[in-house]
Amino acid sequence: MKKILSLSLLTALFATTAQAVTLTVYEWEGYISTFKEDFEKYAKTQGKDITVEFLKDDSGDVKYISNADDIFEALRSKNVDIVTPTHNYFKGENGRLFRLLKPLNTSKLSHYPNVLSSLREAGFAKQDGKAYALPLLGGAYGLAYNADKVDAPTSWNALKDNTKKTSITNGQLEANVYVAALLSGTKPEDVYRIDKINVSETTNNLKEIVQNTTVFWDGMADPNEMTNLDYVTSYGFGVAAANKAGQNWKYAKLKEGQTVWLDNISIAATVEGSEKEEAAYMLLDYMVSPDTQKRILEEFGSVIVNQDVKKMVSDEVAQQYSVGDSSFFKEEYFWQPLDKRTVNGYKNMWQKVQK
Repeated sequence: MKKILSLSLLTALFATTAQAVTLTVYEWEGYISTFKEDFEKYAKTQGKDITVEFLKDDSGDVKYISNADDIFEALRSKNVDIVTPTHNYFKGENGRLFRLLKPLNTSKLSHYPNVLSSLREAGFAKQDGKAYALPLLGGAYGLAYNADKVDAPTSWNALKDNTKKTSITNGQLEANVYVAALLSGTKPEDVYRIDKINVSETTNNLKEIVQNTTVFWDGMADPNEMTNLDYVTSYGFGVAAANKAGQNWKYAKLKEGQTVWLDNISIAATVEGSEKEEAAYMLLDYMVSPDTQKRILEEFGSVIVNQDVKKMVSDEVAQQYSVGDSSFFKEEYFWQPLDKRTVNGYKNMWQKVQK
């Protein structure tokens, strides 16, 4: 009698005959590495032998993105296949990233039609009608409050309240300048030009916020420190980590508004026509699939881009994290590239208030 091979065995046998492909990824920490093993297993079920590796520094340690220059240099050196740029990196520095990235054929991405319409229509990563980025996750530089200790604030002025303990970023000074500018009456879409803000009022607001800050954070707020705080600015990651640890942090809705960021996945131009191209598209499609997007929401507390996840979460979670809400990503609220005059002006402002 002939033995019938199981489906899993057939898959394994087929995978061994597939050409092995290695993709080198340069990421904001955790974005793709969190899902590395699951993706590689998924690829095998599709008959693909794909290994995902991550860019390393000279000492052999994994290197993570810290700014736009990092991505540009890695791409220019032809050391990476996949990168995860923030939306305002694409058109910064005269659009230099476009020359090093591959325009996407979105017809190869089965989940692309389910990406929020506001992101598919946005122009931050488009050139000559071609898209160079697949949105992955985003959020705001928002204000979170410790719901076990204080009521929800309605204004960024909460950061000036000297009866409360607060924490803001020390890593991206511009985000704090944006807050100070909003408090001076600047519209969210105008905080990216120093000639559109009230410099004197913005500086005074920033000074009060900095003087009242209990502790600064770099990558994200420390959950251990957050237990003693009332208000924390966050991109989402610190709040998610604190809530996983049993704390009760929520986001405030502020009358002045807030600025928004979006991180994406892009393919290096060097992948074009190589054996890596199909593997790259498979990775991109996997990262915006409903199951992976739901996990991104749970892991990072970020605003995700696949609208179908709304069917997979409670109404409370959907409302808190704007799941399926295309209006969250209004392009006029997105961080914009800053001209040199604005960059220097904001740096000087930050240095002045720190003194």
